[in-house]
Amino acid sequence: MINLTRDFRNKDLEIMAEQAAKSQKKEWNPPAWTRGLIVKPDRAQVTGQVRLWGILTLVALAFPPFVEYSNRFTWLIFIAQLSFRGMPKDEVSGGGVAMQFGGMGGKKHLKVAWLLGMTITLLGGVLTYGLLPAWAKGQRWTPLVVLAMRNFIYGTACCYLQPYKP
Repeated sequence: MINLTRDFRNKDLEIMAEQAAKSQKKEWNPPAWTRGLIVKPDRAQVTGQVRLWGILTLVALAFPPFVEYSNRFTWLIFIAQLSFRGMPKDEVSGGGVAMQFGGMGGKKHLKVAWLLGMTITLLGGVLTYGLLPAWAKGQRWTPLVVLAMRNFIYGTACCYLQPYKP
């Protein structure tokens, strides 16, 4: 009888060791509802987004009155970038400037892009103003810092989010 309990204990220990090994091998996976939404960017995507959002930030630095107007339309550029990401070239006309509304990914894709865009714009604004250090608040150049921080958030989101699913 003692031998049987030893065998059961050894088998239990082996099963526990196998389960521990399996749990260590698992990688982190995004939640199921985001599957296909978060896509690792390639080099061309990162370069394009750095170029776009960097140029918008540099224009604001060169022309300070642009900052006031830039906050009014950069969120639209952001939503457009989300809409275009992952789309085949034959569904984007004009080299990415205008979309053919008849045959692209359906309305679901645009709804997701708008929802993501508006959510990130609002949360990004709260985060930007919340993380702004006390010494930077109320300065003449504060709007430029805020614009640069929001452009960074937009660029990062454009690199990793892809509402269009082929």
